[in-house]
Amino acid sequence: MHWPSLSLSSRVLAFLLAAGLAACATPRLVPLAPTGQPPRERVTVREGGLALRALPADWPGYPGDLARSVTPLLLALANEGAVPVPVRFEDFLLLDSENREYRVLSPLEVVTVLYGSTPARPEVQPAFHLHRHPFFYHGFLGDPFWYPFSASYPYYPSYAPPPYAWPPGRDILRLALREGRVLAGHRVEGFLFFQHATAGAGPFTLSWSPRDPGTGQALATLSLRLGLRT
Repeated sequence: MHWPSLSLSSRVLAFLLAAGLAACATPRLVPLAPTGQPPRERVTVREGGLALRALPADWPGYPGDLARSVTPLLLALANEGAVPVPVRFEDFLLLDSENREYRVLSPLEVVTVLYGSTPARPEVQPAFHLHRHPFFYHGFLGDPFWYPFSASYPYYPSYAPPPYAWPPGRDILRLALREGRVLAGHRVEGFLFFQHATAGAGPFTLSWSPRDPGTGQALATLSLRLGLRT
């Protein structure tokens, strides 16, 4: 029985689909129950008037393949006590089963890992999706490629739709957990970015030990077990 060969367009579509599935299969950190399996419900640990919760969420921002360079983890911190509690990146510790430490990277460090030194101009994205190219929004008279001597050539103008006019690291800075304080009765949520963890390194232990700004003493130590899942 003779099977017809795939056309070039079908091969390209199959390649893009395989690449997309590979990107979706990037390992991510998820909380583990005492049995070592991902729990059906969210896991929250409490101590000293504080609560720590790890949320099994994929990175929702740009770039979509961020987990290939760093390990993002969505956390929720709650202050159930009566005084403000500081949040500092250095108070978080991630260890694997062999006691190797994975340091928290600040959002600016993550941007540097991805793009090098931050450029002054917005990042330029090639218009692979033609329907999002400024040409189809303003016509050829508004497209910078028809004006090689204009100030914007060869960059997309400011009216280009996202992500073509986004500055590098926009979502990284917007979605990150921020340093500062959690006021009494309040909670904060955001992504922490750890050094890249490989699939065979788990399980992991995440610890949060906020310290009193005056004495430097740990207010409490909260720990969660984490695993890498695709």
